[in-house]
Amino acid sequence: MGKRRKQRQRKRKAAVDRDVISRLPDEILCNILSFLPTRTSVATSVLSRRWRYLWKKVQALDLNDDFFYTPELSRNEAQERFLIFLKKFEPLLLPLPMRKFCLSCPVGQFGYTDLIGWIEHVIGRVSELYFSVRTDGQTYELYFRNLHSTSLVSLVLDGNIMIVVDFVPTPSESIFPSLKNLELHVTFNYVDLDLLLSGCPALETLRLTLIDFRLEAFHMPPSLKSLTFEEQYSDSEDVTLELLEVNTPSLEYLRLTLRGCYAEILVCDYPNIKRASLDISRKSGNIAWVPKLLRALCKTKFFWLQVSTIECLICAPVLDLPNFCNLIQLQLDFHIFQSSLLIDLLHSCPKLQALKIYISQFVDSISSGSYLKSRNGWTQPLSIPHCIVSHLNTVEHRGYLNSPEEHEFTAYILQRGLVLKTMTIHTKYSLESKSEIYEALSEIQRGSSMCRLEVN
Repeated sequence: MGKRRKQRQRKRKAAVDRDVISRLPDEILCNILSFLPTRTSVATSVLSRRWRYLWKKVQALDLNDDFFYTPELSRNEAQERFLIFLKKFEPLLLPLPMRKFCLSCPVGQFGYTDLIGWIEHVIGRVSELYFSVRTDGQTYELYFRNLHSTSLVSLVLDGNIMIVVDFVPTPSESIFPSLKNLELHVTFNYVDLDLLLSGCPALETLRLTLIDFRLEAFHMPPSLKSLTFEEQYSDSEDVTLELLEVNTPSLEYLRLTLRGCYAEILVCDYPNIKRASLDISRKSGNIAWVPKLLRALCKTKFFWLQVSTIECLICAPVLDLPNFCNLIQLQLDFHIFQSSLLIDLLHSCPKLQALKIYISQFVDSISSGSYLKSRNGWTQPLSIPHCIVSHLNTVEHRGYLNSPEEHEFTAYILQRGLVLKTMTIHTKYSLESKSEIYEALSEIQRGSSMCRLEVN
């Protein structure tokens, strides 16, 4: 018996020796647990006495109602149990500071009122707040007057929520004086966004997804370093916004998705811009100012021009492209391949290293296929773009249709690309057609001995 007891003791000691993580300080363990859903964090309490109460020290709560949904419970019953759980959950009740609070669930009108109560309960002592709610189809109001916080650094609101700003904040009474990150994926209807953002004087990152909004003008906060502004839908040619001002000289990242018609856009010089993505609908009002926006973004390093933006450039009465002096990666999405515009852009990108081309048109009929086979808009450039012979090392072409214009452009790059390392072609054609494309391009003499051709 004594021998067996010693063996068990040795095994337990060996197990303890292997359990390196449990020997870490509480601060480190709590930081690890803070990245897990609260349900998972609580589950660690059964591991050992060392872990029994550790989860209560975690300064992050991530609560959702997923684990209340069972075959035995209806949707309303599950939601009701979740709300009861919140009222009894000890870490939520204690007036302790929190680094992060996430609350996500679908509810009806009664439940929504309760959830808003919890948001108001914690907002004064939390640094990061994420609130996502899917309601019963109704849109419910959220009054910002009740959400004042000096500690909040990040706020994310998502779902069937209508923002209501029912007061005019002054600089001395900012709603969120410390807020640096704001993400709103909600309904805006007759809400003064300028008024809302004026209560966030330290804002650096702004992400707006607008489902419904009616404004005359919108001025982006000048302190912004990152801006994502996405308008979900707008089929009308009527002016959506008279003025969009992006006077943000510290901007480093920009993503614009505009479906409506914007009468005017005011921009500035962006000396720190690194990444930009433009998806701007081809509306008559937009075509006039898109080239101006490109000139303002001329110092970006990564640029993505999507289909609608390309169409705006093609339709512009005068296209005076700037010199993209820092650009190293360019992605262009075409509906139909336009080699003339592409060559013009390459002339304007002297340091370009990577070019990505995507063709969205899909040949689904004999007539459209015949049209592409007969169409050839290729014109031999009078001079070779500098980047092709000095910097361009990667070209990727997705949606390749093997039109004469595409073939001529690809051949031009292969022949004159002195530092080209990879030319990758992606096509939806059959394996036999891919083989034919590869053979035709392989016959072209390449300017770079290290260039590898791939057809997928």
